[in-house]
Amino acid sequence: MGVEYGLFRSGPMTMAPSQLGAFAKSDPALATPDIQYHIQPISLDRFGDPPHGFPAFTASACNLRPTSRGHVRIQSPDPRAHPAITPNYLATDEDRRTAIAALRLTRRIVTGTEAMKKHEPEEFSPGPAFESDEELLQAAGNIGTTIFHPVGTCKMGRENDATAVVDTQFRVRGIERLRVIDASIMPTITSGNTNSPTVMIAERASEILMREKA
Repeated sequence: MGVEYGLFRSGPMTMAPSQLGAFAKSDPALATPDIQYHIQPISLDRFGDPPHGFPAFTASACNLRPTSRGHVRIQSPDPRAHPAITPNYLATDEDRRTAIAALRLTRRIVTGTEAMKKHEPEEFSPGPAFESDEELLQAAGNIGTTIFHPVGTCKMGRENDATAVVDTQFRVRGIERLRVIDASIMPTITSGNTNSPTVMIAERASEILMREKA
């Protein structure tokens, strides 16, 4: 695969990992979807590990509106020192309910629909032995991780918002001539991929900076 890509820029290495995406609701009563699926034609224990030795696909269910809040804290005045990152996944009842519902919905789609039954799918992870809410929550905690969309560590907010790091002009409060212009200023994560909203943030900041220079 590496040689084919190197010589011809073709083959499996030209594909994005996720070949299919979908949005769904963890609860039919919700006005808009709160789960995003990323489907990959591969199965492995964790990123970086070799793929499993059997044909499989992975359906990753992402909670689009998590209510759990973690933190990122400076450990040292040394800028090369890693910060302490505490994701605090599944800390709220809402997130726990969403995780359980997402696993049940995925199982229902893959093993309970006529379109999929003809392929005789077998659940590998978390596995059919995980059935109760408590077991599914445990499974979600064991395999849950971030999926490359962290935001919000430098929240933008109004002047009366004590939790805001930057103001509405992207300026860091309390520090002159410093702005933050990326996904970290989002007060809450967007309900979908963060790339396009981040481009919009950069475009808006560019307009402000150009106007100030004029």
